Amino acid sequence: MKQDFEVFFQANERRIHFQMHRLGIHGDWYKEFYTEGIFALWKAYREFDATQSNLGTFLNYRIRYRLIDLIRKKQREEEQAKVHLQHSITDMTNGTRNRGSDTALVDMPKIPIPLADSLFWEQIREQLTDKQWKWVEYFIIADLSVREIMEIENVSADAVKGWGQSVRRKLRNDRVKQALEQIIHT
Repeated sequence: MKQDFEVFFQANERRIHFQMHRLGIHGDWYKEFYTEGIFALWKAYREFDATQSNLGTFLNYRIRYRLIDLIRKKQREEEQAKVHLQHSITDMTNGTRNRGSDTALVDMPKIPIPLADSLFWEQIREQLTDKQWKWVEYFIIADLSVREIMEIENVSADAVKGWGQSVRRKLRNDRVKQALEQIIHT
């Protein structure tokens, strides 16, 4: 094992290419993985003990698992980049997204939702408290989920559900039914 590393490298370089081919490494990553393979070969050259194992098996093992470690590292980096991108999107959209299409919504507390029939919604609004109206605005009009409303208003799920229950109770009374009938018949 006293031979020069260059001679050793030339004799075993094909092992790097073989392991890269087996692992399906090509394209943009090829140079980086090839460099990692050279490093693995050099470490194996320095650490090999002829009394403990076969040289070919030892080299293949060291190169292959060094490349696998690099693949895992690249996959972790890609996952972290995806998570970072998702957090950036959430920050840009204030975390509010439409349930059905998963498209970003505008910042709800700052920009009011345009209402098609303002008389109808004014009559409904008169019957409700501010929190109940927020539930109508977010859940009914904007089609947000309970979780999204929780995040916007910084409250618990039980609070949001409570707003919804109280709205349903209030809207069941006769005055609102009459107002709805008047609007429908006009």
